[in-house]
Amino acid sequence: MKVVLAALNAKYTHSSLALRYLSKAARGFDHEAVEYNINQDLAQIAGDLSRRKPDVLGFSCYIWNIEQVLQITADLRLVNPGLTIVLGGPEVSFDVEFWLEKHPQIDYIVAGEGEEAWPAFLKLWDESRGNPSLEELAAIPGLAFRWGEEIRQNPTRHVDLGSIPEVYDDVTGLENRIVYYETTRGCPFRCAYCLSSVMGPVRKFPLDRCKTELERLAEANCEQIRFVDRTFNFDPGRAFELIEFMIGLDTTTRFQLEVSGDILTPQLLELLTTSPEGRLQFEIGVQSTNPPTLAAVSRGQDLDELAWKVKFLTGKTKVRVLLDLIAGLPEESFDRFGQSFDFVYQLNPHRIHLGFLKLLRGSRLRDEAEQFGCLYSQRAPYEVLQTNHISHAELRHLHIVEDLVERYYNSQRFTKSLGYLTKEFGSPFSFFHDLACRWQERDYHWVSHSLLGLYQILNDLYGESYPLLREYLRWDFRLREPKRPTPTWLGGTPDRSRENELIQSGVIETLVPELKGRPPREMGRRIYVEEFDFGAGRERWLFHFPPGAAKAQVLPLP
Repeated sequence: MKVVLAALNAKYTHSSLALRYLSKAARGFDHEAVEYNINQDLAQIAGDLSRRKPDVLGFSCYIWNIEQVLQITADLRLVNPGLTIVLGGPEVSFDVEFWLEKHPQIDYIVAGEGEEAWPAFLKLWDESRGNPSLEELAAIPGLAFRWGEEIRQNPTRHVDLGSIPEVYDDVTGLENRIVYYETTRGCPFRCAYCLSSVMGPVRKFPLDRCKTELERLAEANCEQIRFVDRTFNFDPGRAFELIEFMIGLDTTTRFQLEVSGDILTPQLLELLTTSPEGRLQFEIGVQSTNPPTLAAVSRGQDLDELAWKVKFLTGKTKVRVLLDLIAGLPEESFDRFGQSFDFVYQLNPHRIHLGFLKLLRGSRLRDEAEQFGCLYSQRAPYEVLQTNHISHAELRHLHIVEDLVERYYNSQRFTKSLGYLTKEFGSPFSFFHDLACRWQERDYHWVSHSLLGLYQILNDLYGESYPLLREYLRWDFRLREPKRPTPTWLGGTPDRSRENELIQSGVIETLVPELKGRPPREMGRRIYVEEFDFGAGRERWLFHFPPGAAKAQVLPLP
């Protein structure tokens, strides 16, 4: 019996954690594991799987790959009627009747955790030569299948996490990849939009095992390790010990953790002040600041606590902070969402993720959709279209806002310009709302834009009404662009006399000691001198670009 396990990742740089768990579980069988991504040609993927001649094919399914998996498996069923197709993963673990009734190519579904169910199914399938009895099938936890005219589903069962073997004993090929890891399963909270709320209490993998694998991954210099723990800091002591361990590793790997911001302890905050640059990235879900909304989705959080702790992280540590918002939640209108946006923006995180409510199969909010007038797409990822409190047009407008936040705020290239404009508009959301209106009026959302074009668009849209904007844009441009001369429309000039004067006088070596002894031509390539008037008189500034630096070192000049 030949078994093929397949994963369809979101990007080439990602790797599948589920595939590793199931491969370990199936190690007693003739099996191979293959990974693809959703950006590859689906016909080619189907052809590659067919070439491997599996008797049993398993796919791990999520909201972001289910449509592609269904297309691939439907094609494979046509060319190989005898193939046994088994799906698992969170997207098919709920509404199993829907999947088995609507998609005849699916033979079996493994709902819930598969580390015990998958090898039990393979053993049964092999020993019965593909013809198991109902009694035998009924013994496999979480298995859903057709039997005559009926659809049967067995109860799911939690796996003892201590019994699961290490999955990262071999880290070959993971260099510069994004790797997923978990130290726990389950969540202590019961947010109505999240599947973790129905997964039961938090269970923990053995701490020593976690440290061993994390060290191994760090030594392999993975680009990033993303923890899928739903609330990494639910247990303060355990979180402290693991984060202290990560901080102490000698690695370039970044660790991304999803944490609850308001319950970060003083001890952990103090520890985080010792974290090196680029080591830790925290994703903190704010989602909404509207009390009726938070009550409707059963999400409790202390916003005052969250606010000062985020400010501590961004002001006194080198931890990168990502803050999440969800548009389309119950009880939150367009204007009220704007208040949530302003709250998050004013905390000055490194990134803002403006997401949209997904009505996931199995979530409580999907069952309650009619109660808050929620219409949502019937195709994965089941995104909200409108509710009683926010219209379809308003949500579409927020999608443009999301795109602009990504381009202008999350790029970290327009810091001074955005600071100026959001202050002039009275609030961050007022500005981004206005920018989205102008952007859409000019059909900018239909075309791609270069980085230089983004500077020019802001100047074209607001430069006449806000005369200081060009000064701030020039500052932002000069801070982040080491190789390009300042464009003439930003006040740039080909005259390099100011830079030459600093070099020829030797002053540059006093201002930037690391340039001492460098050839004049090299010095000239690494510095720019600019004059600005931000409304309080002319200022001269030196911009020095160390080799490989993402932004300039800035020094005032007399």
